[in-house]
Amino acid sequence: RERAPRRWWIVAAAAALAGALGGIGITQIVRASNTLHATSNQIFTSTGGIFDKENGQPAPSWSLPSLRDPSATVALSQWAGKPVVLNFWASWCPPCRKEMPALAATARRLQGSVAFVGIDTNDQRGAALSFASQTGVKYPLAFDPHASAANNYGVYGLPTTFFISAQGKLLGRQVGGMTAQRLDQLIEQTFHVQARGAGSS
Repeated sequence: RERAPRRWWIVAAAAALAGALGGIGITQIVRASNTLHATSNQIFTSTGGIFDKENGQPAPSWSLPSLRDPSATVALSQWAGKPVVLNFWASWCPPCRKEMPALAATARRLQGSVAFVGIDTNDQRGAALSFASQTGVKYPLAFDPHASAANNYGVYGLPTTFFISAQGKLLGRQVGGMTAQRLDQLIEQTFHVQARGAGSS
C-alpha cells in the first residue's frame, strides 16, 4: 500500500502577515533557509508567503526522471544560458493547486525568454500527472518522489519557487504561493525581463 505524502510540506500561502510572523510554520521555514542564505534578506509579501533575495551562489545541480516520460531525464543543465523559474510542488498541496494556473499561463507568455521547470516532490506519479493536465502545464516537469532535489535546495515547504539566473546563480526564492501579478513582478525584478504585457499582442 502506498504511503500517504508527508503533509508537513504544505505552506499556507494565504497566511496574513501578522499571523505568518508568529506562526510555527514560518519559523521552521526561516530556520531551514539559513542553509542557503542570510534571513535578513527576507521580505514578507502582502499576497502571502515570503520572498528571499539569494546571495548569487550556484544553484545546486540536479537530474531527475521526467514526470511525463519515466524513460526521459530532466536536468537543470538543459537550460544553461537562460533564466529559470524552478517550482517545487505536489498534487496534494492546496497552495500549489492555486498558483499552478498562473505559472502555466506566464510560462506560455514568456516562452523563449524565461524557462519554467517544475519538480513534483514527495508525490505519486498518477496524481501528479492528473493535476498537471488539469492546470494546463506544458513546461517540463521532473519527478522527485523522495524529495532529493528539494533537500539539496533547503526546501521545507511547498510551493517554493527559485529564480535562477542565466549563469546558474540563485537570485531569489518565493516560499508560498504567488498570484500571476506577483509572479510577473518577481520575474521583472530578478531577471530584468518584461513580464507584464509580454505575449499579449
